[in-house]
Amino acid sequence: MANRVVAIVPLPVAAPTKTGHGLAMDGRWILLCMSVIAGCDGCESTPPQPLAPTPDLRIVAVTDLQGTLEPCGCTSNSLGGIDRLVQAVENARGDVPTVFVAAGDLLAGGPSHGGPEAEAQERWRAETMAAVLDDAELRAAVGGPSDEALSLEALDAGLYGSGESLTLDVGPKVALLAVRELADLETLETRARAARSDGAELVIALTNLPRRAQRGVAIEGVDFVVQGGLDSERALPPTEASPAWLLHAGRQGQGVLVLDLFLDGRSGAFVDVSEWSLEVARSSLVASIQELEARLEGWRAEGRTEDELASQAGRLRAMQAELEALAPPELPAGARGFSAHLIALDRQQPRNGEVAERLGALDRRINDFNETTYADRRPPEPEEGQAHYVGSDACASCHSAAHAWWLGHAHGRAYATLQGLNKEFHLECVGCHVTGYERPGGSTVTQLLDGALRNVGCENCHGAGSAHIESPLEASLPAETPESVCVSCHNEQHSDLFNYEVYVRTLRVRGHGLPE
Repeated sequence: MANRVVAIVPLPVAAPTKTGHGLAMDGRWILLCMSVIAGCDGCESTPPQPLAPTPDLRIVAVTDLQGTLEPCGCTSNSLGGIDRLVQAVENARGDVPTVFVAAGDLLAGGPSHGGPEAEAQERWRAETMAAVLDDAELRAAVGGPSDEALSLEALDAGLYGSGESLTLDVGPKVALLAVRELADLETLETRARAARSDGAELVIALTNLPRRAQRGVAIEGVDFVVQGGLDSERALPPTEASPAWLLHAGRQGQGVLVLDLFLDGRSGAFVDVSEWSLEVARSSLVASIQELEARLEGWRAEGRTEDELASQAGRLRAMQAELEALAPPELPAGARGFSAHLIALDRQQPRNGEVAERLGALDRRINDFNETTYADRRPPEPEEGQAHYVGSDACASCHSAAHAWWLGHAHGRAYATLQGLNKEFHLECVGCHVTGYERPGGSTVTQLLDGALRNVGCENCHGAGSAHIESPLEASLPAETPESVCVSCHNEQHSDLFNYEVYVRTLRVRGHGLPE
């Protein structure tokens, strides 16, 4: 098989038809990657408000998905999940012609480093992602280097065609242009001009170029650039890079960017009428005003006169007036416009039931595979004289109050959390839900000392306990746990609200850190 799948080619697309769930079209999505792969009735006191115009076209975009099927469930408000993403895309379609696109690493977040067994699981995840996006009518995508690291021969059923451009007639005619590498910039202007000549009302470039090169995609003839490869967790509001606009939806499927376009009978440069951009401008002004107010207060405290502060006081009044004048954006008559907003995929967002079932089946498949594959995996042997792990129940005879408290603590129930999700044998999860994982004389994904090392036990914080059990006075264990131990699991990805000093205080209770 060739060493590159370039995507985006024209596909057979039937004329748009309205259905109960939105626009229905024949035609498939194409992976393009560097690899093988609402008004009022009116009243005397409040005049009627005009209804927002119906968009002529809607673009739904995701960036840097990185193979993320679901987020870790340990954060305060887990964002993401391909089941939520698919449902958000489906809901966004409504009765508006919609095109779903993606840019950046799509099916993988990086090369696997766990051997052939881990690589097999990455392949299953990639296959699941490809199938889900196919069903969600992803029309085109530009992948990235992590997709390149996958051998995607097994995914051929989800990849279609080769080429650099795709034109879709979905009412308005839309041209999608691929920019995978720097050499593609040399032909971009020619491709954009050809698309215009072919009647395209909108030209969108999808790119995964290095960050510094991405503004080079904003050339004459291109209206919008969907930016992959930025590795930015936060989605960015539309950014003008005249003559085009840059779009980015964040990473790891935490949000979906929706771009409503007003085209019919309009001409000229696009005007941003997004409430999102208004809120960004308002927030920036408020921050600048607060900063300048604080500085003026400090200067007055230093004894500076009002004459000395006049220019800065005038600057403050100007910013305050600008803030008061900020108003919801309006689309000028006859001008082409767009409105962008982000759907944050938090826990309040609905899930797509079929995709959730598919993810559950994948979890069970991986769980069963690892339980068998790693059945004989042993932990490293401790060196001579080095303590090994014995489990928290061995501590109960001398530390009964601490042990009783631990049984009711989240640490003492950590393994059951995984069992309820069919993830207790998932390599990326189990290490933070058992004791002594991959430590000398500790545990592995399957070897848990007959269950004694399930859950986050005493020895995770205080060290392996065999020597202390044999000689409590001669082999004492540290009472305090350094921050470095905690943050190996309680990091930003898994425990976003974690504060070591605050958290440690919650663990000091009667019988555990405090006198009984």
